[in-house]
Amino acid sequence: MSPPIKSNVWDYFEPNKEDQDKANCKICKKSYSRKGRTTSSLKNHLKSMHSEEFSTFENISKEKKLQQMKSDANKVTTPLQESKKQLSLEEVVLKEKKWDVNNLNSKKIDKLIGEMIALQNLPFNFVEGLGFRRLMQELAPRYNFRGRNFFTDFVCKELYSKVAQKVKGLIENFDNMSFTSDIWSDPSSNASLLSLTCHGIAENFDRSSIILKCETFDGRHTGDLVAEKFSNMLSEWNIKKQQLHCLIRDEGSNMKRAARLAALNDIDCTVHKIQLAIRSCLGSQENIKILKQKCKRISTHFNHSTIAQKQLQSIQDRLNQPHLKVFQDCVTRWNSTFYMFERFSKIKDALSLYMNDNEIDPVLPEEWKMIESFIQLLGPFEEATRELSSSSALISSVIPIIQMLEKKVDDYLTRSQEFDPIRQAVTTLKNELSTKFSSLGENNLYTIATYLDPRYKHKFFTPVTEEKIKDDIIKMINIENDNFESVNTNAKRAKITDCMENETEQLGPGTSGFNKKPCLKNDLAMMLDSSSEDESQDEPENSSVEAVLKKELLAYRTKKRINVSENPLNWWSVHRGEFKVLSPIVRRFLSAPPGSVPSEQLFSSAGLIYEPLRNRLEPEKAAILLFIKYNAPIFKFNY
Repeated sequence: MSPPIKSNVWDYFEPNKEDQDKANCKICKKSYSRKGRTTSSLKNHLKSMHSEEFSTFENISKEKKLQQMKSDANKVTTPLQESKKQLSLEEVVLKEKKWDVNNLNSKKIDKLIGEMIALQNLPFNFVEGLGFRRLMQELAPRYNFRGRNFFTDFVCKELYSKVAQKVKGLIENFDNMSFTSDIWSDPSSNASLLSLTCHGIAENFDRSSIILKCETFDGRHTGDLVAEKFSNMLSEWNIKKQQLHCLIRDEGSNMKRAARLAALNDIDCTVHKIQLAIRSCLGSQENIKILKQKCKRISTHFNHSTIAQKQLQSIQDRLNQPHLKVFQDCVTRWNSTFYMFERFSKIKDALSLYMNDNEIDPVLPEEWKMIESFIQLLGPFEEATRELSSSSALISSVIPIIQMLEKKVDDYLTRSQEFDPIRQAVTTLKNELSTKFSSLGENNLYTIATYLDPRYKHKFFTPVTEEKIKDDIIKMINIENDNFESVNTNAKRAKITDCMENETEQLGPGTSGFNKKPCLKNDLAMMLDSSSEDESQDEPENSSVEAVLKKELLAYRTKKRINVSENPLNWWSVHRGEFKVLSPIVRRFLSAPPGSVPSEQLFSSAGLIYEPLRNRLEPEKAAILLFIKYNAPIFKFNY
């Protein structure tokens, strides 16, 4: 142990040789008592009798203490030394004192706990559990525990308010927005929620999808009530009807009526329509229904018996095959029949041996042939569903993908023979696609979006349709500028001048060099790369907005298409300065997703929220939890 540090006060005193309880002052030459042999009385003497020397003493002491603190900070102490360190009374009190609610550390932990409850679908009383409290006591001993009531209010008020403020700031960057909506109900808790998800593209072409609201239902889900809730939700976020580009919804009659009553420009979910066409195909023939039911019974047999699963695995070991389980068909799960057939095909040998050794209705040779035929037929549809359901999917891909699917069906019918067991079902599928998507080319929500996607442009349109698309865009600009001129004519003229002065050289990326892709996407890329672009025509000389737009459309038309695997929004972000008038239209028409998948994915989490531990959760609180869960990550929890 190091010797005690000598106090600087002895620079002004010296010990009394005759009496150790006294000290002599070097300044006034007098002797003073120091009972207990401490230096406190000596310091008091300096302070009262020699103020100038006392001031010097204090400065030296502070500097010496600071140097000692720096020296101690650089020393490496072992845990044993740290534990033996004697704490001051103040340090002991501070160590035991809990943080209050205004402490920065306490606020940070409260925020993290609140986020955890929302992100992990935890009940509010989770914070009262013994395991959680033991963990927090070890990690943050001074954290003052709160109960479920505190966190219920904290999450539903403070966190919700902060995230909502961030959301409001983000949607202010959108000139026009598209929306998806869906209704979810939980029979066990009688909870019903109506979601409204906003999709918008900012000026820099960053695309965002935001959960605006999960509105609760008290009664039936009638179209009139849904329309009223739509209007209330838009008003709550100060979104005007003019800013709403379109609403993507399912084909429920109540949703259709609600969109009509609310005067919203609405379209059907493309993925739903594809799945309905597939369902009609699979239900068109009795032999196909029998095959589905047989495969489903076999799947159920394995899902309900661990012994059967182990026997199947043992057979797979003998055949030197990987352990693969069967998939079961589910009505509400997209492409589940395809996945079931595909898995049956992969474990065909092991399944056949198992069925021979057990009392199970076997799959006949002609039925195996039907399974293989359906895998070949439905493979492109499964790929299309995944493509259109991705978070980056745009409505502009609907026309190209539907045309490719129709071509795949036609090719199958051309190759198949008269005795093909599923030929009639394929014919049904072709008719369903034709019926459900016959009006795509007449709806400018799809046509304009496809034309403004630099991956596709005019490839899927006849010259007549292309001219109509350009005329629709020009009419749209003229209407908007007539309205705008009545408000601010000078701003309009300034915009025109800016557009004319910032024209740049027309250069664009090529379309070659793509990697190996899935079948459907690869075929689409080959089709898009199969024709050259038209040469540019004479440019109109005029300074009107219409003339500028025509010039930009011509410049856009003559640029080469980009690779089908590239992001069209990145292309527009690079070229937005070149297309000042056209860019806002692009941001509007490419904002829409191809289906209502974002809202349906939201309600997958709603089912997790109403688990047995929290089946009494009020619908309003469930809506808030969903709002925080999906929006907080958008801002990287910086709110």
